[in-house]
Amino acid sequence: MTSLIAVKPLATDHGALIPCLDMAGLSRRDLILVAGPGALPAMLWLCRRGYEKAMHLDPHAPRCGAEMADALFIPHLSGPGGLTSIPPAAGCVREGGVLVLRAGAGSHAVGPAELMAAGWGLQRRLTENGHALLVAHRPPARQAA
Repeated sequence: MTSLIAVKPLATDHGALIPCLDMAGLSRRDLILVAGPGALPAMLWLCRRGYEKAMHLDPHAPRCGAEMADALFIPHLSGPGGLTSIPPAAGCVREGGVLVLRAGAGSHAVGPAELMAAGWGLQRRLTENGHALLVAHRPPARQAA
């Protein structure tokens, strides 16, 4: 059964998302995977702003593409329980890659410990119209001694 989730639209150009992507070190030439609720409109939104390699990551895709992504963008996360959707997609992002997560207004429970458990290290947390924008990096794999 298909369910529709109401997702608040992304902010306009003067919002915090583009500066957040810039601050995360992402350029308009980077491969950005967009996943989760609201992913398709968010991917189109990014493409219209010059992020030509933004791609929708279908949750039913058997695997990621041949090229490792530079970033993963989750446009809507309602709470910490939504972090369970991130680990499979994290394998599609190169080591040192970026996670940009737009969390709902009541998602203050999403913090460093929850992101660390999902394989990400929190770098910054910004606020945009009552929503949290989190920027995290995927740490390099640990090498066996």
